[in-house]
Amino acid sequence: MDFHQILIFIQHAISLSGILIIFIGVVIALAQYFYHLFINRMLQENDYVNGIRLRLGRVLTLGLEFIVASDLIGTMTTPDYYSVGILVIIVIIRTVLSYTLNREIENLSKQDERGLRATGANDMQL
Repeated sequence: MDFHQILIFIQHAISLSGILIIFIGVVIALAQYFYHLFINRMLQENDYVNGIRLRLGRVLTLGLEFIVASDLIGTMTTPDYYSVGILVIIVIIRTVLSYTLNREIENLSKQDERGLRATGANDMQL
């Protein structure tokens, strides 16, 4: 087994890890949403759904980071400039996607903080 084959194996292992992280995160988010939808309707719906979105966004970002790392390792194993160019485009698209997800996560976190402060202030008034 030479160095090139080892790099390809590492690349595939990291890529598979990212895919598994995303898949498990989506399954957990779906389970939480359906649990809330059918069983637990006593909570405020918007806050709970935003919490699910926040956790899912974090998982998607983590999975995308693994996949981008895999692509970067893939640039070391590609023999020609065409493949490197395709990988660069894919990495740019995934990086932009990751950036927009991070912005969405920050906005949801701020909304959750404001919601907690508002409920805390209402509790203090009672």
